[in-house]
Amino acid sequence: MIGSPGRNRMEKLDKKLDQLERDGVLLIEGALSPEETARIRDRIFYARAQGWEEGLNTVGNMWFDTLLDREPDIYGPIVGHPSVAPILFAMMGKQCQLRSYRAHINPGPYLQEWHMDFYGYWNEKRNAARHRLAITPSSINTTFYFQDNEPGQGHLKFIKNGHLSEPPYLHPKIEHAKFEVWCGEQEHVILYPKAGDAVVFLSHIPHQGAKEDDNMERCNVVCHYQTCPMYEGVWYVSSPRPFKGSFPFHKMETVEAN
Repeated sequence: MIGSPGRNRMEKLDKKLDQLERDGVLLIEGALSPEETARIRDRIFYARAQGWEEGLNTVGNMWFDTLLDREPDIYGPIVGHPSVAPILFAMMGKQCQLRSYRAHINPGPYLQEWHMDFYGYWNEKRNAARHRLAITPSSINTTFYFQDNEPGQGHLKFIKNGHLSEPPYLHPKIEHAKFEVWCGEQEHVILYPKAGDAVVFLSHIPHQGAKEDDNMERCNVVCHYQTCPMYEGVWYVSSPRPFKGSFPFHKMETVEAN
């Protein structure tokens, strides 16, 4: 018997969720349409021409933290974008809150340090265990790419199963140099996202982006989401500040899978 379209979509979504929990990372091909990809890519480079960047760090990463505020009509649609919304909603529900929004350009040589977006995950897990009602905070990264990252050009690298146990050299004090060496020695998962693709991953998995071709154009937009129990609409005596408007799913009962 042929399953219903809705059932087939849910089965596909369940497979994606299983993969995200198992591997800590998920590649969503064609997350943005070609038109969306071209429009946002053009505006990111426009932002650079306007001098809106916050800086350019020593590993070759130029970052922009104000683009969502400056051009909400351009950048707002990426927040809870339909290509990732079913995954975010299935993982976090209405408690899914946008934590930060950042665009990047890598104008020249780029080799990111091995790092975790959510360094404090394992510390928070330890701390939560000491309390009766505390929960362990969790966070998900969605990164949208605007150029093809082909082998020999650029990639995104993860520690295989790096989300399942605490890496060494982080507690009780971070030893960055030893952590970098350890990450380099582990088994890796390497992705080559193309223009319009999105990578969804648990924010505490160690990862590293890189350009293999220094002349390659490379830019992306990163949305970090956190699980927050007090989503908008919870019956409370005061209005949330400063997070009003940052819960993309607070009015939804379901989000349809594609």
